[in-house]
Amino acid sequence: MTANPHRLASSYSHWRWAIAKTEEHDFLLISMPFGPPRQPSLGLSLLKASLPHHRSKIVYFNLAYARRIGWRHYQEITGGRFRNESLVGEWIFSAALYGLPEQDDGFLDQVAAPGVDGIFSALDRSRLEELRRDAILFVDDCMRQVARLRPRMVGVTSVFQQHLASLALLQRLKQEHPEILTLLGGANCEGVMGLETARNFPFVDAVVSGEADLLFPDLVDKALTGRSLEELSGVYTRANVDLQDGSRPVSAARLPELDSLPIPDFSDYFTQWESNAGEDAQPPRMLFETSRGCWWGEKQHCTFCGLNGTSMAFRSKSGERALSELTTLVSRHPGCPVDVVDNILDMRYFGDFIPALADSDLDADLFYEVKANLKKEQVRLLCAAGIREIQPGIESLSDQVLTLMHKGVTALQNVQLLKWCLELGVRPSWNLIWGFPGESEEEYRKMAELVPWLHHLPPPGVSCSIQIHRFSPNFEQAEQLGFSRVEPTAAYPFLYRLPPPAIRNLAYYFDFSYADGRDVEGYTAELARQVVAWQEGHEASQLVSYRQGEALVVWDLRSAAVRPMTRLSPMASAAYSACDGIRSLGWLRRHLAGGDSATVLSAQEIEDLVGPLIEGGLMIRDGERLLSLAIAAGERG
Repeated sequence: MTANPHRLASSYSHWRWAIAKTEEHDFLLISMPFGPPRQPSLGLSLLKASLPHHRSKIVYFNLAYARRIGWRHYQEITGGRFRNESLVGEWIFSAALYGLPEQDDGFLDQVAAPGVDGIFSALDRSRLEELRRDAILFVDDCMRQVARLRPRMVGVTSVFQQHLASLALLQRLKQEHPEILTLLGGANCEGVMGLETARNFPFVDAVVSGEADLLFPDLVDKALTGRSLEELSGVYTRANVDLQDGSRPVSAARLPELDSLPIPDFSDYFTQWESNAGEDAQPPRMLFETSRGCWWGEKQHCTFCGLNGTSMAFRSKSGERALSELTTLVSRHPGCPVDVVDNILDMRYFGDFIPALADSDLDADLFYEVKANLKKEQVRLLCAAGIREIQPGIESLSDQVLTLMHKGVTALQNVQLLKWCLELGVRPSWNLIWGFPGESEEEYRKMAELVPWLHHLPPPGVSCSIQIHRFSPNFEQAEQLGFSRVEPTAAYPFLYRLPPPAIRNLAYYFDFSYADGRDVEGYTAELARQVVAWQEGHEASQLVSYRQGEALVVWDLRSAAVRPMTRLSPMASAAYSACDGIRSLGWLRRHLAGGDSATVLSAQEIEDLVGPLIEGGLMIRDGERLLSLAIAAGERG
């Protein structure tokens, strides 16, 4: 698809007609590129639903832009070939904010090398440059569409790679219609990032930091009646920005309980999706929120995680409210898969919401993020409730590295969960990350030796070195944790024409060095190769146990298999079945005795029993703990 502006404008006209029917709105809420196109904005949908009696609309310019440039190209920019921290989408819209530079700025050579195979594919240099030029025309089109709807106030959300496009729109809007009140909020406006945005971009009348649920009705009331916003906590304006403490800026008050939230209004999204989805568009997904914050992060903040910003405090909806809301959303948008946006599953839901969901007749395909220390019956219950895809916080297969991360799980627990997911029909999506100061090279040698025995289990989707994100302990405590020279990633100077201190305050991604000069790439190279082999060999690998009378037969189709079939003795079969979950050697000795102290195996006898299983890769051992690796045939049924 070419980027001829006239052709692009023509393809855009149908969507423009669809939103220009109604005029005179109290406020518009807007999602710009490169916001995720396959899902509505949960934040904007909640804010609109909180004021149902106002004339309002959510406008998804990100959908219009995906249609304009082609859905495949849009998705390559947001989550395909380019590394997140290269910020290619922000660079495209930097020209709409600042104008095109007089000469090539060097971004494509110095920053934007694709992260998958080292080539630009369909999005080659000329295409990216063409998109950058067209972004100026697109923002002008957006400004005109907003003007047709005659809003008194415009609020734009900025998450992911939306900041430059959002700023460009508000700038053009203020130039042509200075009477419209302009607001900006979202994750890119949290804390000092929002403070710096308010300080440097005067065409933004107010920037909201943190959750807007409690303050939004008051903010709209003040805005529509011409009163000042500067006294609202968490709202940065030109009148109050210099009064804020730059090291600890104030964010909006958090909602103390979530049952009072309205059910989000996704109607604008699905209407505009129908108008803009092309043949290459993947189907949309609906968002569902049952909690905010992270209950594990309240206890121990994972060192690499910056997701919660200043809102770590965990709050969740009641099980009754969660089920009622999900029922309503599924009835409104039947057949739409559901992504739960929670950072972590509330474990109390295993007592109410999840059993109730399993007993309901809802046809909902759900995704949840979970802590990796789930019990087998909990995994079984997730599947029964329609939660058939999860993202467990696995991150490593080393106890030492997991401790450095503050994960609160063990390597064996991580492997155990992968095994149970495969047995019970739950798809785990997980990552393997490395590069933590203080980690031992020996741990990576051990992991590289372990991986060939795991080929039958779901492999990681991504394996890579850590990044440093704002709000994470790795950023906030960089020097204490062993990092040095922590600076905004190389993309940021190409995005903002501002002094370095301002750019640092606007940045979310950071480059760094190690204080001890460690060679992470060198000592993780073998593990990285083994992970690739795991990913490539997983589909052909199986390790399955079948019961024949009192004995187990284990079929091994892994590339590392010692033998394709092993028949275990009755005693070894009992030990193997008992170690379906993690067991200690001492527990196993007592279990095999069946309560008869006279038949307890000696330490040497138990070693002789499990030794061949470990040597054959059918069982793994970590110190005194054991775990069988084979999938039990018929378990899912």
